[in-house]
Amino acid sequence: MRTERHLNPFLGLDEQAFQTWATGWVACQDIVFDDTNGRLLFSCYMASVVQTLFSLPSFQNAYYPSAAEHWEKCAESLPADCVACQMHKLADGLLSGRYSVPSSTQEIPPLSHDSPTPVFQDGVQPVGFKALIGKGHEEFSTMRQQDSEEFFTHLLKVLRRTLKRTRDVSGEVDPTKIFTFAMEQRLQCTSCNRVRYRNDELDTVSVAVPATEQSKDAEGKVTYREVLLTDTLDILTGDEGLEYSCPQCNKTVIAHK
Repeated sequence: MRTERHLNPFLGLDEQAFQTWATGWVACQDIVFDDTNGRLLFSCYMASVVQTLFSLPSFQNAYYPSAAEHWEKCAESLPADCVACQMHKLADGLLSGRYSVPSSTQEIPPLSHDSPTPVFQDGVQPVGFKALIGKGHEEFSTMRQQDSEEFFTHLLKVLRRTLKRTRDVSGEVDPTKIFTFAMEQRLQCTSCNRVRYRNDELDTVSVAVPATEQSKDAEGKVTYREVLLTDTLDILTGDEGLEYSCPQCNKTVIAHK
C-alpha cells in the first residue's frame, strides 16, 4: 500500500484550522518516540520503515551492540556525514530503553480541561539521519510526505553502498541481505510450447489487493470482502497471457507467464 505524497485531503480545512494543523505537523514530524508505544513521528513513511527495520534481529545485532565501539573508532570527521553513525544512533535511541520514560518537562496547555493529560516521552530527534539519507535525493531531501516502499528501497541502496565501501576494513555484516530473494519467471509459448526461465533478484514485490463488493446498506455504504494475504499471492503468481516475440517461432505469439 502506497502512502500519499501530498496534503490534498487537508485543503478543505479553513485557513486557521489548516495553519493550526500544519504547525503541529511540522513540529512533530522530525521526532522519534520510544520503543514502548511504537510511535515514530518524523513523518509516517520514514517512521514505518525504521520501526520495521529495528524490529528485526539482523538490524538490532548489526547496529546496537557495537554502537559505542563504532563511535570511538569512526574514521569520519563528522558523525553527520557517517551513515553508520546515524544507524547506530537510531538503534541506541530505539533499543536502549533510556528514552522509554515519561517526559519530565512536559507542559500542560494553559487552556486544557480537567480531563487526564496524555503523557509522552522526550524521545530522540533523528534530524541528522533524515538529512544524510535524503541528501541529494529530489524527494527524500524535502519535508514532503513520501512513499514508504520507495524510501525503504532507497535506504537499502544507501546502506549497501556504505557497507561495500567499509566492510573490508570493519568486517561489518550486511543486515539487508535478509530482504533479498529470487523470483523465477516461467514463460511458455502457446505455439511451439517451448519454455524460458528467468530469475530476478528482488527486495520487494508489489501485490494487487482486489476490491470485491460484498454488500451495500440502505444508505449506499459498501462493504468489501476481506482479502487474505494468500489471495494477493495467488494473483501475483497466477497464470497470465501476454504478447511475446518467440525466437523459435520467429513471430509474435501469446505466451503464458
